[in-house]
Amino acid sequence: MVRGFKISRKKLGSAFKRYRRWISGLVLAVATVPMTTWAIVDVQDEYYTAPDAEVLSAWSLDFSGATGNDARQTFSLEMHNLWRTEDRTLMLIGSYSRADSGGRDTADNQFLHGRYVRALAAGRGIEGYVQTQKDRFQRLDSRHVIGFGYRLEREYESKRRLLLGIGGLVERERYVDLARSETNQRANIYLTTEIPLALATAASVSFSAYLQPKFDDPGDLRSIALAKFEVKISSALSMDLTVAYDHDSNPLSGVEPQNVRYASGLTYRFQR
Repeated sequence: MVRGFKISRKKLGSAFKRYRRWISGLVLAVATVPMTTWAIVDVQDEYYTAPDAEVLSAWSLDFSGATGNDARQTFSLEMHNLWRTEDRTLMLIGSYSRADSGGRDTADNQFLHGRYVRALAAGRGIEGYVQTQKDRFQRLDSRHVIGFGYRLEREYESKRRLLLGIGGLVERERYVDLARSETNQRANIYLTTEIPLALATAASVSFSAYLQPKFDDPGDLRSIALAKFEVKISSALSMDLTVAYDHDSNPLSGVEPQNVRYASGLTYRFQR
């Protein structure tokens, strides 16, 4: 059982009144974006949150539905967990999303990622990670990944942070309706930055980019770009809007080479 998860109605109402301008802006932005939504996961998303905390856990839950003329259901859950010691960090990130409209499934994906980071010196470190995922609407029955890399971290006086990672990974993929699995080796290059914003309340914007070309065929490239705007409602509660773009230069037949996605909602964090 998680202690401190209850938020009194009085405190929540007070926080809403104080930050309703930002909340209204985010809701309006989401309402006017004509894109399909499902889970967006950036594995580095919570890495800079509360850097002095030994344990950090962040959970986002979204569900909605309707009956009658508009019959639909949507459910998504995302979690980020970090455990830190003086020179080690362990991360566990996961998400699940499912949706249907008019009795027809429109989303079904799962994601789980574990990462170990070992600091070597100030601003430098090595990392290893494993990952598994599936996405039925990308015709991905399973994708298993194991990788390693070297990372550089920088923090500036303005509290702006920068993270650069370079490494490699081995992936094994199996697609729906295909009997065989495929194994590939790819480079993995990523850049993440977080910039605090000088607004009336605590807010920040972050950007991440990932490039994964095959070692034996660099023209076979997968790339992801994400942008996130976050506003603090309280010390534990925040609202965010994330937009992501991903591209596959060599997609499976019948699968679009690129996707644009968005997600928004509330995130609750607890730490010690």
